[in-house]
Amino acid sequence: MSESNAQAAAQRHYRSAAVARMLRMPVATLRIWERRYRVSGAATSAAGHRLYSAADVRRLALLRQLATLGHAIGAIAALDMDGLQAVARTHASTLAEPLRLPALPLDLPSDTAPPRRFDDAVLGDVAGLSSTIACECPQHLAEILIRLTQFEAYSADCRQRSPADAELHAYLQQVAGQARASFENALERVAIHEGLLLGPTLQFGTLAPPLAAL
Repeated sequence: MSESNAQAAAQRHYRSAAVARMLRMPVATLRIWERRYRVSGAATSAAGHRLYSAADVRRLALLRQLATLGHAIGAIAALDMDGLQAVARTHASTLAEPLRLPALPLDLPSDTAPPRRFDDAVLGDVAGLSSTIACECPQHLAEILIRLTQFEAYSADCRQRSPADAELHAYLQQVAGQARASFENALERVAIHEGLLLGPTLQFGTLAPPLAAL
């Protein structure tokens, strides 16, 4: 890391939720630690949010690790960094390795994503249409669908090329496919409202069923 980047990182501040995510602990626990034990010198923003420096995060990370090893937070919260490191040295053999936390399970969608309903040519045509409604919903929906289908295909490709991350990319592919199917339904509803026929060639006409029947 360059000196300028190191200085920028040292000056950066993080809110409670971000710190809790970094430490993999409930944000409610962090707030209890602050309220009961004043575990850091975090500043408070004008909006009332606690702002943690990089030094605060490092200290909290050590507190979190020692608490995981069985130390009562109330017994170590008042220690400065040197004191915490002295306690950590009593666990030198344990702390020689990074704290191993369980992998987060991938909550795969229950349904397989259906095949695409609109190809790139149709979506490109919709994105370039002049809308009769007082917004740009058709264009935005078409653009979102184009990006989702690209990411779905990219995830499928990564799934084949990276066996070590195949489960993750399968998850991303399935999530993208489910999102794409939802946005395809949304585009169909807009098309019905607009009187568009979403076929190989876009046409204006009367569509059935009417929107009220959906």
